[in-house]
Amino acid sequence: MLSESQVIDIFKALADPNRLALFRLLLASDLTNSELMDKTGLRQNLLSHHLNILVESGLVRVQRSIGDARRHYFSVDLAQTQQFTAWWERHGSCAPDRDQALPVLRRPRRVLFLCRRNSARSLMAEALARHLAPDALIPFSAGIEEPEETLPEVAVRTLAEHGISTAGLAAKTLGELAGQPFDQVITVCDIVHEGEGAGTPPLYGVRQAHWSLNDPLEATTPAEQDRVARELLAELRLRLTCLVRRLAAEEAAEA
Repeated sequence: MLSESQVIDIFKALADPNRLALFRLLLASDLTNSELMDKTGLRQNLLSHHLNILVESGLVRVQRSIGDARRHYFSVDLAQTQQFTAWWERHGSCAPDRDQALPVLRRPRRVLFLCRRNSARSLMAEALARHLAPDALIPFSAGIEEPEETLPEVAVRTLAEHGISTAGLAAKTLGELAGQPFDQVITVCDIVHEGEGAGTPPLYGVRQAHWSLNDPLEATTPAEQDRVARELLAELRLRLTCLVRRLAAEEAAEA
């Protein structure tokens, strides 16, 4: 497993257009110093500088030619790259792949999406989590205050547009879930996260996260509400994908 300093070195190494170009070339083929000069047009001293940084980061290795000992071949260290890929999958890979199901967790996590009144954001998060990751998440949603409506129309419309069921979905208060154990609580409302809502509960001993999301019901027209709701659903899909992949990576690391 990569250390924090190794991850930092890798990001620094790739944060230069010349080094990124060199890394891409070496992904395709092992190349000598002179071959890299021909392909990139870099001067010898500048090329050596960039190659040294790539080698020091662990992304690239160098070895002497068996045929001509005066030559050295540069190649991508695939073992190091694989470790970085695993780190990225755990911490940053969120893009949903519609052709591939999300990972199955050995122990599905009970996740509560908490909002002020259990309205569009938390309800849509619950419905999408159930649709997107049925083998990884057991989702719930609730509000710390009494809901104004059972199920906002904009949430129903948007979920239906994407073939996501609203069966069993209804606004509720946190008190109605009293005694339910949760592995993680995710606040989707800034007011609740910042403790400004009346009756914001202490959530000690539970893994917590906050997603600062736009509320469709804050929009002033139905058309604007629909636009915000569609953007919200896309954002939730990304965040849920990232969450499930991170949990799967944690399970793999524990195993």
